[in-house]
Amino acid sequence: MQPKKIGIGIVVIIVIGIIATVVGSSSGGASSNVVVNNALGSSTPGCEPDCFIPTTTTIRAGGTITWVNGDTAAHTATAGTPTDGPSGVWDSSLIMAGGSYSYTADTAGTYDYFCMVHPWMEGVVIVR
Repeated sequence: MQPKKIGIGIVVIIVIGIIATVVGSSSGGASSNVVVNNALGSSTPGCEPDCFIPTTTTIRAGGTITWVNGDTAAHTATAGTPTDGPSGVWDSSLIMAGGSYSYTADTAGTYDYFCMVHPWMEGVVIVR
């Protein structure tokens, strides 16, 4: 039995597919837009480490991250840490129950954030 010959068209399609995969994953699989939800009941301790869902998210530079408050209490999404306080990169102010806040991440880096009202709520945004 002779092996089948692959036509030049098939080879070109395979090469294009490989290039598209490499280029598409150059941002480490980061998305252009990400949604983070507040865990239901996160206004009381006990949700850690999943008070923000997902706790850690990766986004492409220039992408938008949106925090959606599906909890019954108001929350913030504030760049920084409970220990050091706000970093000034972003601050949602209060996001009321059912509300949301969006931030466009322009600069690559790793950013801790937390809820200023409920400091046990912590998350991380990685911008690539």
